[in-house]
Amino acid sequence: MDDITRPRPSNPYLHLFFVIALVIASGLGCGRIADMVRNRGGESPPPVPTPVSGGTPAVPGRTDSENSLVKKTNYYITDCFNRYSNRIIESHNRYSRWVKDLDAGPTGKETLVYGLYDVTGDGADCEKAVASAKALEPAMPEVEAAADNFVSALKSVIGEIRGVYNYYEQEDYKDDGFAKGKAAHPALMTAFKAFKDANSEFVGRVDQLEDEVAAKELERLTGEGKVFDALVMESGIKAKKIKNAIQDKEFEQISADELNTLIDDWSGTVEKIRADGSKPMANLYISACDDFTKSAKELMRRIRDGKKFTDTERRQISMGAGWMVDGSPAKLMKSYNDLLQRRRMARL
Repeated sequence: MDDITRPRPSNPYLHLFFVIALVIASGLGCGRIADMVRNRGGESPPPVPTPVSGGTPAVPGRTDSENSLVKKTNYYITDCFNRYSNRIIESHNRYSRWVKDLDAGPTGKETLVYGLYDVTGDGADCEKAVASAKALEPAMPEVEAAADNFVSALKSVIGEIRGVYNYYEQEDYKDDGFAKGKAAHPALMTAFKAFKDANSEFVGRVDQLEDEVAAKELERLTGEGKVFDALVMESGIKAKKIKNAIQDKEFEQISADELNTLIDDWSGTVEKIRADGSKPMANLYISACDDFTKSAKELMRRIRDGKKFTDTERRQISMGAGWMVDGSPAKLMKSYNDLLQRRRMARL
């Protein structure tokens, strides 16, 4: 069975999810990877953020087409990705934490039974947002088809999760010898697999759309002479390139040379922001930039020097605490997330 995120000591779950509104509400351009998808039982997943929907006000200076594109992108991110993707992955990971063989399913002999995480909402809000996005110009058939597939897979997997959530939560498996759990397992795993595939396709399409929005926003800010805001936008684009260089790769596949080149390019923009100093909140953002640079360099050096993870570090990574390990992809991802949070403040 092709599961969603089986723990790999050297690749701590680098899946792309958007956990905050990006260019959309704040005009910032680049998306965010969710705080590393954790694969551990007995611990609550991150809270589900409240969607801001597609009601993004028009920004002076953008064309009607650009405002429409931003609004269209916002519908996808805030009402679909933000609300559902990470929660469903967390639910799968909680299940796979105690079901040791996802091909065979539960045996009834497990000593610890964590069940799954429930999902808030039934997908109808995402379905409505996708319909609203489709009604906006420009028409994007490939993105819209991926969005429709996402909605279908989303509603299906929510139905399967809901079908057994209370069964495990109320420990009804103690009354039927795991009969319902065993019977429900194949359809549950099929739904998780279908969601994983639909989510990956949708993420890729919207990620490309996000890049297009970011490039147009950078061009607009530059043309309007908003130097600081343009530099912040540029830094976000370059930080995302660093993130993309490690995303969904085994640790051994990450190139130190590629990282080093991207870090140098990124650092040049950061120094321009540091020299500008025209915004009172700039120091907070620069501090986050420095943390991101440090995490990126730690990772690059670990790869360059062939420094292996210790047994303790591997345990930390496999338990979702990789952000505490110097030179780990998880630490870089946390720094990236922190950077995007600070970036919003920097443009106030």
